[in-house]
Amino acid sequence: MEMVSLVDKAKIVRLHLEGRTSRQIADEVGVCRNTVDKYVREYEALRERLEACGPDDVEAAREIASAMAAAPEYDSSSRGDRKWAPEMEAALREILADEEEKRARLGPSNKQMLTKAQVHQLLVSQGFEISEGTVRKRINELTRRPAEAFVAQQYEFGERFEYDFGEVRLELGGRMRKLYLAVMCCPASDYRFALLYENQGKGVFLDSQVRFFEHMGGRFREGVYDNMRNVVSKFVGRSEKELNPDLVTLAAYYGFRVNVTNCFSGWEKGAVERSVDIVRRAAFAVEWRFASAAQARARLEAALAELNAGKDAASERAALMPPRPPYEVADLRPGSAVDKWSCVTVDGCRYSVPEVLVGKKVLVKAYPDRVVCMLGQAEVASHPRGQKGGMVMDIAHFTETLRRKPGALARSACLAQSPLLREEFGRAWSDRPREFVEALRANAGLGERELVEALRRASDPSRAPASAAPAGRDPIAEAAAAQVARIIPMFEEARRAAV
Repeated sequence: MEMVSLVDKAKIVRLHLEGRTSRQIADEVGVCRNTVDKYVREYEALRERLEACGPDDVEAAREIASAMAAAPEYDSSSRGDRKWAPEMEAALREILADEEEKRARLGPSNKQMLTKAQVHQLLVSQGFEISEGTVRKRINELTRRPAEAFVAQQYEFGERFEYDFGEVRLELGGRMRKLYLAVMCCPASDYRFALLYENQGKGVFLDSQVRFFEHMGGRFREGVYDNMRNVVSKFVGRSEKELNPDLVTLAAYYGFRVNVTNCFSGWEKGAVERSVDIVRRAAFAVEWRFASAAQARARLEAALAELNAGKDAASERAALMPPRPPYEVADLRPGSAVDKWSCVTVDGCRYSVPEVLVGKKVLVKAYPDRVVCMLGQAEVASHPRGQKGGMVMDIAHFTETLRRKPGALARSACLAQSPLLREEFGRAWSDRPREFVEALRANAGLGERELVEALRRASDPSRAPASAAPAGRDPIAEAAAAQVARIIPMFEEARRAAV
């Protein structure tokens, strides 16, 4: 049967209505007479049906009219490839066999397999004239696997959690950054938990699970993972896997079984595979520009609260095994020296510690999102993670030195890292830096916003306390304030010892 377009079909009908013969129509349209007769017969049959419709047969008349205006249809399901030849089949099968050998030697997760377009190019380079579409179709036929049936799964509360990583690209402070979502899901309750990290290293992998267990308030009986490098150290044969020792230790501490899915079998942990996409879209599909990573994390928390609304997290928590103290996931660095700037260096970034520790050594606990410094059993400094080549400073660590050298305050790095304090200093204290330092010491223990308000009242005694509540809690500022309260006695003790 000749291929006729809708335009040709309409022309055939128009010429027929004008009284032309089938031969005349065939010559003008450029088709054979049998094709003309076919479409004329179809049109006349439909017209007879249309004329037979009564005034109330509106739907039937509409269907007949649509059939008259419909484009010609052709059944190509049984049509073979006219140019496909046995020589092409043999060449294609040889290429696919080479690909299977490559997969066996390089491993199932290698990224060097030929695309279908590249296979087509190889066939063309061997002298075969064939379209890419035909090659794609034949490859699909040769590599098609039987459709799989899936078995619905049911889980008890507290039995299982599933873990996965996903990438997310965000604009932070005007720069495009790639960050990582660690997502955990409880399939029994469909409750989701996620954290945003700067990398996907070992520390992040362990830290995310420890924080998840703390968040849930107990321990699961099984954890399900895919074949990421933090889970599988190496493959032994086709199916046996050697688990990462860090995961084995974590699982032993919390007492859960490790279940690793088969390669390329994401459906074996389908709840979390789906959750990565759900969480990523809910949190960052609309909002993807943030001033800082802290704002992005706040957005993630809000999205999770919306996603988990109505989920039976209470039943999940009630069924968990009793909790254990948080597993220590920090990278411990004992004997870290405090330099003359009262800083320790961690991964290329400098973090301040109390000035009385200059020249001493402290234990540094490097977590994925923070750095904690210890002297004996006492925590002397805690900072959020900074960037390589940067400095993370706390002005409370330098108040004794600044009291003796007030002229250094205006251009100090520690003041520059607190925009609120810097603004208040420039507003009312730039000509009396010593008094500013004394006011800082007198109000040790306050959060940053509360400290600024206290400084404003101190600069203007007639100023009434602010009537509005502070704009939200600042956990980092509160932690720093508590840290200041612990450090002040150390200053006094060190000064008495010096005397």
